[in-house]
Amino acid sequence: MSERIDQFCENLRLKLTSIDKEMQSLKAKIDSKVTTAGQDVQTHLNAVKKRIEQDRAKVTAAQSEMKKWMEERKSATREKIAEWKAKLEKAKLQSWADGAERYAAAAVIVALTAVEEAEQAALEAWLARREADSAQGTKAA
Repeated sequence: MSERIDQFCENLRLKLTSIDKEMQSLKAKIDSKVTTAGQDVQTHLNAVKKRIEQDRAKVTAAQSEMKKWMEERKSATREKIAEWKAKLEKAKLQSWADGAERYAAAAVIVALTAVEEAEQAALEAWLARREADSAQGTKAA
């Protein structure tokens, strides 16, 4: 009977040792993926920042165009536009339409940049959370 208990204990020890090795291996794989994920996120973040910086002049010009249109829109009342239509002042109407199209194009540029800035913020938040979690893990250990 003692032999069976000894064999059972040995089998149990071997099984637990095997499980421990597998878990250690899995943990190492997970840790390497986390490290790689952080590097991947940082690389992507750098690319987004570069794109935003490259487009900065275009965004500034677009914002200026939008501001210009807003001023023009204040001066061109519905009555004035109706008057241009009635008098068939095609040049003024054409200029008004051109301005509206430039405003729309500028608004698209500003909106797309806002989306890129939101992407940048999300990536920075992910990295910050990772650092905070890592610091908590280090503190607890």
